Amino acid sequence: MTLIDRMQELLEAERAGVKCLDVMADHASDMGKKELFSLFRNDEGRFCAGLYGLLQGRGAVPTTNVGAFADKVIALPTETERVALLVKGQTWVVRKIDEIPPGEMNAGEKAFFADMREVHFVNIEKCRKLVS
Repeated sequence: MTLIDRMQELLEAERAGVKCLDVMADHASDMGKKELFSLFRNDEGRFCAGLYGLLQGRGAVPTTNVGAFADKVIALPTETERVALLVKGQTWVVRKIDEIPPGEMNAGEKAFFADMREVHFVNIEKCRKLVS
């Protein structure tokens, strides 16, 4: 899998994150969760924009697809179940970032993915506290 393929896959996943977190924020059980889901959604959106730019910088045309993950999360009946699946999705993103061979990235890409990984890791911990 090329770096461009990996970036496209992550872009689709981040778009799915925006979509499901938008719904989760709209249906949050309290204001604190609404704010948290909105913060997570904004993080996902920022990474969509970053991936879009990185793909263009490599001469690729960014995909317009949204990952199927969003609909899976939205379809779950309870907030707790949605958060639990969200954790799995965020964990998947961290794993996918960890699988990128460092030698394939330039310094700017390495910095972007390090930031993206850290934000996802922090958000996983915040989600775990919600469901514990």
